[in-house]
Amino acid sequence: MVKDKSAEERYDYNQKILQTEREMEELKDQKRQIQVLLDNFETTTSREFQKLLEIDDDMMKRGSFSAQWDFEESQGKAQYIKNLIAQQQDDFTYSFSQESKQLEEKREILQKERDGLPWD
Repeated sequence: MVKDKSAEERYDYNQKILQTEREMEELKDQKRQIQVLLDNFETTTSREFQKLLEIDDDMMKRGSFSAQWDFEESQGKAQYIKNLIAQQQDDFTYSFSQESKQLEEKREILQKERDGLPWD
């Protein structure tokens, strides 16, 4: 019986491909987990700033002169945080897509190299 001379090398490539695919899945899981955390953070900060704005609004209705300044300051901080979170989400999405693309390219290269091995 003729032995496949490339079988061991093909096996090594298969292991590398599987490892790369595991890394791709781990990356997807991490992305989902981080997205949930960012979404929760955004919801919490939005809710808390809304509470501050309501307190400031109530204080203004009661005649507090500094409440108007506090209200405007809270609005500015809320907008700053909202923009910061949006920028972080954009950066996060870009970084994960770049890493995912690199892993996909690595997998494709390994598959091409494996498929190029002779079957003798």
